[in-house]
Amino acid sequence: MQKLLLLLCIIAGQISPQNGYFYSGKDYGSEALYNPLNLYLNGSYDIIQLEGHSRNIFKMPYAKSAKNVFDNLADPFTAINKFGWWDFISNELFPFQLTKKKAQWWPNYQLHLIGGGMTFTAIKEYYEYHKIPYPYVSSLFTVMGYHLLNEIVENKDHVGINVDPIADIYFFNIGGIILFSFDPVNEFFSRELNLADWSLQPSFTYPGFDLHNNGQYFSVKWFSPLSEKLGFFYYFGMNGLTGVTYKLNNEESLSFGAGLRAKELILVNEIGRQNSLNMVWNFGFFYDRNNSLMTSVFFSGLTDYFCNVNVYPGIIKIGNFSPGLWTVIQKNGKILFGLSTSYAPGIGIR
Repeated sequence: MQKLLLLLCIIAGQISPQNGYFYSGKDYGSEALYNPLNLYLNGSYDIIQLEGHSRNIFKMPYAKSAKNVFDNLADPFTAINKFGWWDFISNELFPFQLTKKKAQWWPNYQLHLIGGGMTFTAIKEYYEYHKIPYPYVSSLFTVMGYHLLNEIVENKDHVGINVDPIADIYFFNIGGIILFSFDPVNEFFSRELNLADWSLQPSFTYPGFDLHNNGQYFSVKWFSPLSEKLGFFYYFGMNGLTGVTYKLNNEESLSFGAGLRAKELILVNEIGRQNSLNMVWNFGFFYDRNNSLMTSVFFSGLTDYFCNVNVYPGIIKIGNFSPGLWTVIQKNGKILFGLSTSYAPGIGIR
């Protein structure tokens, strides 16, 4: 692992993407909340959005889970041999299996390769903008750190074979870092596809100090040569929404998407801890300014997050102070709401 990180440091230092592809210091919208701490709360704890997962991140079996993840990463061939090489390749790496129970490769390409690679460039640009020393190396360790914590949180208290972190870390996370170390790749995803991080506003709620309204999400807006105003829209993370986006002017856009989102994990193979997902309906409305999300409204088949509204900094202003606001309406009528700022994770009441 140490040699691998050293090699990635050399690659990151020699192939340096230009500034401003995915982060330019906007003080409004989702970009105003983009920082390493929120990245960890949104990305590393992404899975706690699924129903049945505890949102108390301070009572998780980190030591036990970390040992199991690193044991599998330290001896990947033994783990894959027990799981089965064909199952590993066809389920985790390549789209040879198209059934829901055997398509773990789908989120790997979306979240780990594309999302993780884009995050490597975005955090590097964040460090450059804020004049943090050694931005490339700092970004590398930040991104690999949040990926590893993500695997630890997902592992929970499982002890034994787990091939998921092997595929995620060694193939897709590292592959994303290398892929997005090249300017033409960043140029394509940034300028042509308008790829952006539209994650939620992570907040700790009272009582209980649980983490709510968190989740790592990305958006794509593509406009064909046939239309400069109406384009294709795709929003992905724990869900996949497909729809349309419409340019109101040179800065603002409205988007709509519908599709499915993950509700809960289903264990389909005890060997290798292979999981599938139970999916429910989902649709959302979005308003952004210069590709920085200003407002989002979701409705879904979830029990605890039936309706989720996020208003990002830049909409509501109190003098020079502009907070973000969010609310969650559950199917039983209970309501959660909170406030976020650019300076610290949000606070909420439930």
